Amino acid sequence: MLLRAVARCRFASCRRGGAGRRRARLTLCLVAPLILTPTSALRADESNTATIIYSEEQALKGHNLYNEHCASCHGASLEGQGSLPLRGATFRTRWADDRHSVDDLFYIIRTLMPYGQPATLSKQEYIDIIAYILMVNGYPAGMQPLPSDPPILRRMTIKAQQP
Repeated sequence: MLLRAVARCRFASCRRGGAGRRRARLTLCLVAPLILTPTSALRADESNTATIIYSEEQALKGHNLYNEHCASCHGASLEGQGSLPLRGATFRTRWADDRHSVDDLFYIIRTLMPYGQPATLSKQEYIDIIAYILMVNGYPAGMQPLPSDPPILRRMTIKAQQP
């Protein structure tokens, strides 16, 4: 829309002669890349959505934190002892649907858990617990820890893993 307005304004001056045309072309050449570049950069970022990265060390920390803060409701093996299971078919149905991101899971866990005491752990502790949940559900560990940065987590789509 902005591009169209600039073009209309500048091309109206084209009728006046050569200098107006050159100025209009120059303006279009300078403005078009500024308007179009963010869109293509955004598309490049969106193409990296499938890679979920966490480290094995992080998942082990998450295991200890899970046992301390989560296992009493969700079970020692994430089987859902009195609450929703966090593994297997229930996890895949709820989270691994190609629509939810790791940030969605992070948001729910950090704002609602532990039950009755939400937001009592640090962001890093919640992220470590998520790394453990991902490990138990078959997502392979990598070399880098799972970051706690929501914009990065939003690009990590939770996709179904083979059981």
